[in-house]
Amino acid sequence: MKDFLSHLYFNQPSYLPLLLLLPLLWLRLRGRSLAVILWRSVVFLLLVLALADPLQVGEQGRAGERIFAFDLSRSIPEQMRNWMAKQGLPPQPGDRTFVFAGEPKEVANWDRWVRGEMSAAAIEPGQTNLEALFSALLSLPPAPRSLLLFTDGWETQGNVERLLPSLALSGLKVFPLLPPDRPVVANVAVKRVVAPHQGTSGEGISLKVMVENQNSEAVAGNLVLRRDGQPLRSETVKIDPGTHIFTYQTALPDVPMVSFQANFTPRNPESDRFSQDNQATAWVAVRTKAKVLLLNGHSGEGRYLEEILKRRGFEVTSPAPGFTPPAPTGYQAVVFNNVERERFSAGYLAGIERHVAEGNGFLMLGAEGSFAPGGYQKTPIESLLPVELREPAKEEKNRAVILVIDKSGSMREEGRLLYAKEAAKTVAGQLKDNDFLGVLGFDVEPFVVVPLSAMEKIRGTVSAQIDRLKAQGKTYLYPAIVEAKRQLERQKAGRKHVIILSDGETGGSGSDYIDLVSGMKDGLKITVSTVAIGDQPNIPLLKRIAQYGGGFFHHTYDPTTLPQIVLQQIKEKPAEEPLAEKDFTALPVKGSELLAGFAERSYPPLKGFIKTEIKRGARVDLVIPQEENSSPLLASWNYGKGKAVAFTTDLHGRWSKEWIGWGALERFWGQVFDWLRPPGEPLPPHEVRINLTDGQVVLDLYLYAEGRDAALFRYSLSGKGASGEGVLNRLAPGHYQTALPIAAPGDYRIGLIEEFRGQRLSYPTVGYTLSFDPKAEMIRHEFNTPLLEKLARSTGGEINPKKDESLKVEEKITPTFKPLRSHLLLAALVVFLAEIIFRRFLLPATI
Repeated sequence: MKDFLSHLYFNQPSYLPLLLLLPLLWLRLRGRSLAVILWRSVVFLLLVLALADPLQVGEQGRAGERIFAFDLSRSIPEQMRNWMAKQGLPPQPGDRTFVFAGEPKEVANWDRWVRGEMSAAAIEPGQTNLEALFSALLSLPPAPRSLLLFTDGWETQGNVERLLPSLALSGLKVFPLLPPDRPVVANVAVKRVVAPHQGTSGEGISLKVMVENQNSEAVAGNLVLRRDGQPLRSETVKIDPGTHIFTYQTALPDVPMVSFQANFTPRNPESDRFSQDNQATAWVAVRTKAKVLLLNGHSGEGRYLEEILKRRGFEVTSPAPGFTPPAPTGYQAVVFNNVERERFSAGYLAGIERHVAEGNGFLMLGAEGSFAPGGYQKTPIESLLPVELREPAKEEKNRAVILVIDKSGSMREEGRLLYAKEAAKTVAGQLKDNDFLGVLGFDVEPFVVVPLSAMEKIRGTVSAQIDRLKAQGKTYLYPAIVEAKRQLERQKAGRKHVIILSDGETGGSGSDYIDLVSGMKDGLKITVSTVAIGDQPNIPLLKRIAQYGGGFFHHTYDPTTLPQIVLQQIKEKPAEEPLAEKDFTALPVKGSELLAGFAERSYPPLKGFIKTEIKRGARVDLVIPQEENSSPLLASWNYGKGKAVAFTTDLHGRWSKEWIGWGALERFWGQVFDWLRPPGEPLPPHEVRINLTDGQVVLDLYLYAEGRDAALFRYSLSGKGASGEGVLNRLAPGHYQTALPIAAPGDYRIGLIEEFRGQRLSYPTVGYTLSFDPKAEMIRHEFNTPLLEKLARSTGGEINPKKDESLKVEEKITPTFKPLRSHLLLAALVVFLAEIIFRRFLLPATI
C-alpha cells in the first residue's frame, strides 16, 4: 500500500480541499443510520478523488535500434549504388534494413538488393516515395531509433514534409548519408531558353540557350533552334562539362504569340541517358506594329519620314503617287505629305475625318500642296486640322510718299521743272485720303514745298503749293534725302517711299549716299527710287541709290514722260528677296503636351514655311517668331477621340535641308508619332517569370510601379486539355506568386488580369511549355539537400554525422502514467447503487 501511494500523482490537486466539506455532509445526514452515512461518505470521497485526476506513475525501458534505408529508384546512378555497398558503415547484426523506391520493403540481404542482384519490381523503381517509407517506420512499435538514410532526396510521389510533426515526436532520428561528390551523370540537359516575355513584331531580340553537360567529358551533338516548330538555326556543337550559354539573334514575327524551342541531340546516345530534358521552350507575346498610312504628293518626298518611321518600329504603307489610296481602316495614323486635294474624292476625305474622330491620328505636312489657301477649304480635312488653311486677311496699308525734286537752274531747260511739278500733281491725284504726301525742292539746300501731310487735309491746296517751285541754284542732293528721312521716320504708314527727280551732277561722296539709303531701307523700311532726266545727271550714283535704297531707277530724255514714270513708281511694289535667302528658326512653346519630355530646346533653321493661323482650342508647339505676327510651325489638338498635327513645312529638303541633317530628327518624329498613335491599355512596367521549382510550375509577377499594393491579380490557364484559374499571392510589395496547376507535359497559355480600383486590366498572355513530367524519375545532377536538412533538423539528426557515437542507440527509460479517474468514477457509481439497494431492501423502513 505504501508503494502504491508513493507512485500516485494528482493531475488536478486543487480539487482535494473539497474533502474538508465532509463534516458538512455528516451534519446534513444526522439522524440517519451509521451505515447510510458511511455509504455516502465513501461516494463523496471517490468523486473528489476523481476530480483531482489521480495518475499511477511507473517506468518503462525501451530498447533502441538502428534502421538502414537504401533508395534503389532509377534516379540513383550506378556509381552511387556502388558507394552505398562499399561505404564504411554497413548494417550490423540486430540492425533492420529497408530498401525503397515507390514502395518500402524490409529485407535481410540488403547488399544483394543494392548490387542489383534482386528484382526491384516489388518496390516500383520508377518512382521515389519518401512519405511511404517514413509512414512505414512510424507504424513500428514505439522505440528510440536512428535511421541511416541513403538517398538523393528527390521524391516523385507523396510529400514527406507532411510527416515532419509526427517524426519530431516519434523518437526517430534521421541521419541522411551522402557521398562526398555527386556521382557523374551521363546526361545533357537543355535547362532553359531565355527570351523577353514580350516584344513588337519585327523587333530584333536576343535568345540565350542554357545547356548543361553533366558528364565528365565533352559531348558532341546537334543543337537546333526552332521558331513555332520551324527550324531557325542548326549547328553542330561540342559541349564541355558544366553549363554553357549559346546566343542567337532573331526577329519577332507578326503573330500574337511565338515559341522558341531549343533541342539537343547527342552524337552518342550513351552520353545522354535521360532524353526528356533535351529541350526547352520560351514564349514571347508579340505586340502588333502600329501601322501608318503615308500619302505623298510627289515621288520621293516622303523617303526621309518613311525611313524614320520604320526605324521607330512602325509598319509604313506608302503607295506611289497616282495610285488609289487605301482606306484608312486599320491604320493608327494617316499622313498627308504635300499632297494636293485633287488626289482624293470627297468621300475619302470624309472617311479620314471619321477615322481620326474614332480615336486615330492625323498629320499634315509639306508646302503649297498641303497648306495652300483654298486647297482643302470646305473639306472635312479643314475641320480636322488645328490650323486655318485660308489666307489671312490682308491689311490695307497706307503709304507715305515724298517727292524730292531738283529745282536747280538746269531744270528750266526743256520745261523739265514744269513736267516734274505735273508729275507731283499726278501722284497727289492717285493717293487716297489716308495716304501721306510731301514735296521737297532742293538745290544746294532742301526746300519744303509741301510738308508731309495726309491727303484728306491738303488735297485742295496741294497743287498751288507745288506751283511754288522755281528753278534756280546749283545741285546738292544729300541734304534733301536727309530731310525726307527726317519727315518719314516720324510718320506711321504701311509703306514709306522717297522718289528723287534730278537732271544734274550732285556733290558729295557716293559712299555717304549708300550708307544713308541703306540705313533707311534696313532700319526704317523706307525705300528710295530715282529718276534721271537728260544726259547730264550722275547716272551711276542715282542707280546705286535706287539699288541700295530698295527702289527703282528710271532714266528718261523726254521730260514729258515724267508724270507717267513717277506714277509707275508709286504703283509698283519692289520685289521681295527670294525665300531661300532668309532663315527661319522655330522656338518651342512652353507647356506643349506634344513635346513634353523632348530634351532638345534648339531647332535647325528653315528656308521657308507656309503661314497659317492657329484655330481656337488648338495648341502651338513650335512657333516661328516674326515682327508682325508669329506663325505656328507645329500645331496640335485633340479631335474627337483622336489627335491631329500640322507641320507647316516640307521634309524632303526644299526648305528643310538643315532639319534633314539634324541629329535629333528621328527622336523628334518619334515624339510626334508616339503622341499621335492611339493609346493602348496603360500597363505598368512588369515582368512575368515561369519556372519549374521542386516539381511545381511557379509563376512570379514583378511590378515595377508604385501605388498598386491594393491590386488583386487573377490568372486563367488553358492547354493540354486542362484549364484552371486562381489568385496570385502577394509575397512582397510588387511581387506576386502562384503555383500553376500544370502536371502533364505540353503547351499552356496563361492570362493575367489585374483588378484595381474597380477596373479590370488585361496583361499580355504568356506561354509556358512543360517539356517532361516533373514527377518522372530521373537522374539529377545535384542532391535535394534542403529537404534532407529539414528531415535531419526536425528529428535531431544531421547529414553525414562526423562521429560514429552519434549513430548509437541506447536503451531509454521513460515514465509511464496510468489514469485512475475512470476507475474512481466507476467505483463511486457502484457504491452509490449498492447504497440504494441496501437501504431500500435490506434495512428497516425507519432508517
